[in-house]
Formats: sequence, structure tokens, C-alpha cells
Amino acid sequence: MVGRLPQHTDFTLLHHLLVLIEMRSVSRAAERLGIGQPAMSRILARLRDQFADALLVRGPRGMTLTPRAEALSGPLRNWLRDGENLLREPELNLQQVRRSFHLASTDYGALTVLAPTLAQIEREALGIGLTVEPLSDASVRRLEEGQLDLLLTGWDPQGTGLQSRWLFQEDYLGLARADHPVHGNRPSADDLLRWPHVATSIGEGFGDWITDERPDMADRRVLCRSESFSLTPYLLAEGQAVAILPRRAARRFASAHGLRTFAVPLGLKPFDYYLSWHERSQDDPATHWMVATLAAAFEDGDGTGDVQETEAVCSGDGRRDGHSAAARTSAAPIT
Repeated sequence: MVGRLPQHTDFTLLHHLLVLIEMRSVSRAAERLGIGQPAMSRILARLRDQFADALLVRGPRGMTLTPRAEALSGPLRNWLRDGENLLREPELNLQQVRRSFHLASTDYGALTVLAPTLAQIEREALGIGLTVEPLSDASVRRLEEGQLDLLLTGWDPQGTGLQSRWLFQEDYLGLARADHPVHGNRPSADDLLRWPHVATSIGEGFGDWITDERPDMADRRVLCRSESFSLTPYLLAEGQAVAILPRRAARRFASAHGLRTFAVPLGLKPFDYYLSWHERSQDDPATHWMVATLAAAFEDGDGTGDVQETEAVCSGDGRRDGHSAAARTSAAPIT
């Protein structure tokens, strides 16, 4: 008679069989499993029916295994171990992970989110790296299709199966040479139209995020337009050009390049910055670790990182312009 395979594998029942094989005794198997002997006898009856074999039979010195039970012993032990490993939640060993995460971002995102965490990634995960490609209007689709692992954006992307984590809120500062006349008085919108501008285009498929909110700024003279935020301080080093940048970028460039920030009078709405991934990675320990690592710098209560306080920027006449990141206004630009 051929044994019948159950419709659903019962790991518990097979584990009981392994204990019976190892103990070679119904009573000792019951004791080891913490159940009564009658219950153990019923389990043995079910196993005999399932395998169409007696499995354990009485001998002169107690119960002995049938040839079928002897043959099952090793394969069953291995099969149960492998099955338990498949069902067990995977543990992350950063020393063994070998993986490159593919991420789409502007260089603003790379400077603001990636740069502060690279040293930690280098130190804790020797086999993990990041490949960054420019953000484009195809990035959400590429994330959905599995060509990207992560996405950094200045808006909450909507797509099939996308998951997002809010990182921080950002507003704007102006940037110019330290001795630029724009610092002499608090500039108005009309004043900004007098100066040439260095503008940043986010990438293919995106428009001018300043004129989208302030159509009157479409009349400003754009002396140079670049797809790189990081080029801006070099383009401002000489001449009379000014730039309007996200606050974190403007402060970083002012500090590193001897430039100076100024308050922007345009009333541009703050924007929220997000880290996104696809639900296919929701239970992947390495993705969990990477998301937590990238977000850690902004977990200070309101997610504003190193600008958690209300910052005041002095204009040339001594007045102070307060900027607070308390409100989470919906995103306007894409950075």
C-alpha cells in the first residue's frame, strides 16, 4: 500500500514523528513533548495511517523502528530543519550581506541624506554599497518595476505598492557672494528680479519649481541653469548672480565656499522630503536597515535634523527673518 500525502504539510505532526523515532517509546516521546500518553498514542495512529506503515513495533527490548521509520530518520530531520529555516524570519548579518542598493535622487538628496550616513554604512556593512542615479520622471515607474530599490524625493510619490517614510521639512534661503549687494538691505521680490540667477533644474520631465509658485519670477534673468545643486556655489563665486536653494543646501554651500545666505521674500511654501521603497522589500531585513540608517539623522522629534530650531537670518539692516519648520506643508518642488 502506498502512503498518502496530506493536502497540507503539518510540521507539528512530523516533528512528533521525529521525536518518536528518536525516543523509540510512546511514553518517553509524550514526556519530552509535554503531552499525555493517550494523546501520543493517537498521534502515532495518525502517522501510521499517513505513512501506511507501523513505524514503531514491539520487540523483545521495547519498541523498535520499522525499516520505513529507519529510512525516514535522517531525511525527516533535515527536511524539518530546512522547513523551519524557510518559515523563520530571516536575521540580518551585516558582515555577510553583499548588496548594492540602487537609489534615485538629486544631488541635494545625496548631500542631505546620503552624505551624513555613508561613514556609518562603511563602518557597519562592509558588503553594502549604494548606486545613485539622477531623479527623473521615470523614477517612480523604475521603483515599481524593481529597477530601483529606493527613492529620495521632495514629494510623497504615489505608485503601485510604494511605501514612504517622511524625513524632514525644508524651506528656502538665498545664496550669493559674501560681499554681494543683495546683503545690504532686506531684498524684495522686485530686488531679486534685478539680479541674474543661477537656477537648478531638477531633471528631465520637471519644470521650474520657483516659477510654478511665483509666476512673476519667470521674468528673472537666468544666467545659468544646471541640473546640479552642487555646481551652484562655483557658479556664484564671481559676478552678481544669486540663487534660491533649499535651506540645508544653501547653509552647506555658504559654510564650505565662503558665501553668504539671505532671507527669501517670495513666500515659497516649504516642502516635505521622503524616502520611498516598494512593498516587495517590506520584509527584507537589509532594506529595513538601510531605511532606518538613512532616516536616523532626522529622528529628532520633528524630523528636521540639524535645523530643528527656528532659524533667524539677519539682513543687512539688522532685521531678523524667522523661519520655522513646524508645519508639514504639502510638497511644491521636487528636490
